[in-house]
This record gives sequence, C-alpha cells and structure tokens, in this order.
Amino acid sequence: MKWHQLQPTGCAMEEPKRLAPTPDTLRQLYLLSGNRCAMPGCQNLVIDGNGVVVGHICHIRAAMPDGARFDANMTNEERRQASNLLLLCGGHHTQIDSRKYEDQYPAGRVTKIKYDHEAKFKGVGDSLFKAFENEYVDVTDSLDPTIARNFIQLEHVLQDGGLELEQAEERRQQVAAYVASMQVVPDAERHFMLAVIKRAIKLDARFGVNVPVIDLRNALGISANKLRTMGDALDRYGVGRIDLSGTPSGEEYCFWIREPSEYITWFDLFRFCEKAGIMLDEFVLRLKFGLLDS
Repeated sequence: MKWHQLQPTGCAMEEPKRLAPTPDTLRQLYLLSGNRCAMPGCQNLVIDGNGVVVGHICHIRAAMPDGARFDANMTNEERRQASNLLLLCGGHHTQIDSRKYEDQYPAGRVTKIKYDHEAKFKGVGDSLFKAFENEYVDVTDSLDPTIARNFIQLEHVLQDGGLELEQAEERRQQVAAYVASMQVVPDAERHFMLAVIKRAIKLDARFGVNVPVIDLRNALGISANKLRTMGDALDRYGVGRIDLSGTPSGEEYCFWIREPSEYITWFDLFRFCEKAGIMLDEFVLRLKFGLLDS
C-alpha cells in the first residue's frame, strides 16, 4: 500500500522516513536492557562476550508503512524515540517485526514486554547514567588559573629591568590571552607541553622552545604517531605545533611551543622558578601566573 493511500483525506502528514536512533537513545536502551533480549524468558545476549553487538533494535510501531503496527499518526521523530524501541535477539526481532504475527503481538503487548523487562534494570540504569555523568567530567573545569597584573615579583627576581608603560600593558594582555588559551588545553596535553619545555631547557631554550622531533622521540620514548597526535592537538589549541625549523644539523621537523608573551619566554619563567623556589609545573599545569606579581 502506498503512503498517500494511508493518509486521511485532507490531512497533511509528513512522509514516513526511517530515522536512526540518536546516541543518547541507544545508550538508554542498552543501559536498561540488562544485556538480555527483552522477550520474557529469553536469555540471549544483546552484546556478546567479545563486545560485539548482536542484539536488534525493534520498533513497537513500525518506522515504515509496510511494517508491523505502523501508526500513521506518529511523526518520524516519535518513531525513533526510546519509548517506541526495544532490544531483542535476532530471532525474536524477526518474529515480532513480521506482519504474520502482528495479531499475536499488538502494540499494547509489545509495549508491556518492553517496560516489564526494563523495569528490572531501571535502578541499575540510573546508577550507570550517574556513573557516566561522573566519569565524563571536563578536567579543565577544575583549573583555577591566576592572571599576572603587575609582574613586580618577576622583575624583582630576575632583575632584568622594567618595560616601558606601553610594553608593560602589552605584556599583561598577551599573558592573559595565553592563560585563556591554555585553560582549555586538556591535562594530558599540558603535561606533554611541560615535558617538551623541560627538554628544550636542557638543550638551552633561551631562544625559544623548539625541539627536534627525533630528539623528543629518543629522550621521551614517544612514538612518531603519538608526537603527531600531540602536535595536531596543540596546534588546534593554538599553543604549539610541529614544523620545519633550522637547527645546527640543518632543517628538520621540530616541536615548537608558543611563548607566553613576546616579553616573557618559557626560559624566563624557568629562571624565575629556579630563583624563587617554584616548580615550573605551577605555570604549565596549574596556570598560576599570578605568582609573577608582588
């Protein structure tokens, strides 16, 4: 039967279209499945011991007009909601989805099968939802950076002389912008930055943090693939990258880390930390640039 033949006269309903369930809907279905087919008495898994999904998503009211229990009054969006879906093993999915057994499995009965099964695992599902919420926390939210405003402590410790008023304001703005960029960099990437900066200092980083990739591979024991991944990540956050650079050995690929300001380098901060008895971690990992103030 064609779609237009199912429409009541004068009624403008949307044309049926099969929409895939959203990731959140799938997560809800699997959390509430108990990893079992919803058919009463069936012990078939929906995810096997190897982690392979073997279960089937079944519509209570079919997604398309030629399916069992199709309801022309539902929207396409309603048909893909969790309330209209349940997880079954392959055999029971074939049986329930067949028009041959539609009288045996009307919508009311299939709905009851779904909710009776999911009720057994509702408490577990709620606990897992909370576990997901607690597990996937943005670690950068825990950062509590401080901004340098007057740099008096830096100038006192390094005794490098002050800047002109205009330069001092420019330095303040540049460092504040740098902290803002670093604040969204994930913890693992900031730890990697710290390792690169420390390696550069060992190699004499007074002219910038620019370490040959081959040196980092050997010194840190990191694979080329991992270095590329980190390079792409730091480039994305605007705080570093891998690029060709001139070295005493000629041009080679180097890992470059952006300086906090054109007026403050990582080598400056290293010197400050040594004299002030502060760990460089305070700046790279915890973004405590307020330590540069009086």
